[in-house]
Amino acid sequence: MCLRLARLLRSLVSSMGKWMIAYGRIWVYIPPSAQPPRPDSRPLTGPVRGHPERLCPEVPLNEIELALRRELLGSSGAEP
Repeated sequence: MCLRLARLLRSLVSSMGKWMIAYGRIWVYIPPSAQPPRPDSRPLTGPVRGHPERLCPEVPLNEIELALRRELLGSSGAEP
């Protein structure tokens, strides 16, 4: 008898939990995910000064980097 009552109570609590989750999804406002506007309109040029992955234009690209560049930018490898 006690085991049967415990199962019934567990089932009731589980059902109430699922009902409350569903009810919350209906009535809680979730704002749309949008990117905030950038404060300035400057084009992005690369990492900031002192960044550990800064760009080095004076160092030529190796074979793998050249192949990746050709794959991304097309057969010529020239920037658009």
